[in-house]
Amino acid sequence: MAFCSNCGTKLEENEKFCPNCGTQREQVANAQNAEASAEPQVVVNNGNQNENYNAAVMGASGKLDTPSLVWSIINLIVCCQPLGIASLILTILAKEAPTAADEEKKLKAAKICNLIGTIGAAVIYFCYIIFYVFIFAMASA
Repeated sequence: MAFCSNCGTKLEENEKFCPNCGTQREQVANAQNAEASAEPQVVVNNGNQNENYNAAVMGASGKLDTPSLVWSIINLIVCCQPLGIASLILTILAKEAPTAADEEKKLKAAKICNLIGTIGAAVIYFCYIIFYVFIFAMASA
């Protein structure tokens, strides 16, 4: 039976990383050998399990998210310039994020900026259309 050397979680035989803290299996195998030949070890949880797991298991892709980039550019040109600029910068910075969690946060923020800009522009354009239809109807009457 294998246990994580970092947090003490019980591991299945086919797991490459600890599901709790992200410690690599090689480190776990070394801990098993030490456990078999030595006395039991006391493991202290350091409190940053999610950060270790994200960094070890899910590294940032390092790729530019093309759909988000295109949406940001369209939003910049057609909809709302300040939110388009913000989403464009966040999309580009997501490429250089050190972990997948940071990358995901930046892409999510870019998506929110794009949604607000696009929906806001759609509402404004709709109001313009209603206003011009109303003015045209009043002028015709």
